[in-house]
Amino acid sequence: MIVTTAPLAAAVFFARDMSAPRAAASDAADGGDTYGMRVHIDARYGFSFWYPKDEGIAAVSGSHDTESFPGGVMVETLQVGEPGGVVIHVVDSPKRTITDEPNGHAAPIAQTRYFYDEKSRRWMVAYPEGDPDGKPVAPAPADVSRKTIGGLPMLPSGARFTTTIIPLSATRFVVVQNGGGSTYTDELAKTVAPVRADIDPAAKAAALQAEAAAYKMQQ
Repeated sequence: MIVTTAPLAAAVFFARDMSAPRAAASDAADGGDTYGMRVHIDARYGFSFWYPKDEGIAAVSGSHDTESFPGGVMVETLQVGEPGGVVIHVVDSPKRTITDEPNGHAAPIAQTRYFYDEKSRRWMVAYPEGDPDGKPVAPAPADVSRKTIGGLPMLPSGARFTTTIIPLSATRFVVVQNGGGSTYTDELAKTVAPVRADIDPAAKAAALQAEAAAYKMQQ
């Protein structure tokens, strides 16, 4: 099945094949140079991403967390490399909304909330705590101009360090966060794609090159 990127054609849930391996890693890139990157395929939640092959990936406890991303349930967390590096969260939200900071979080970082509006068939952004002066701000269409190589929106966040919220569908999100010590968080987020997505080889090569260059800055 080819996953398209029409305005939330991605809104269809990816089927969970519970009999399939939960995840797999490969250096293959349908031919061509992988620039020292390796693909991680999360078959359970229907997405993949590329990461430095010299780094490991470990599942982190804390699934079914309802507090970290209000409006959703964090069902999986993956640590790329050592603690303090890139962390990837999978968040399910039947209400089609996600907030990037917990309620009662530390100031001065304000919460950013995204929700999918069925009527307009677009992602919207809201600021539950208002603007920097605390004044209410009306919801507005979200900036979806940045896309991953899989055609998914890269929604910006004001959370501490680098954080990108990527909707896999209207009810599932991949959140890519910097734990404070990564130089390639944004570049890794760029490589997130739905499983079996039709990815342009040139776009993939450019993304892997950029991630490799950013990773070198960390070494």
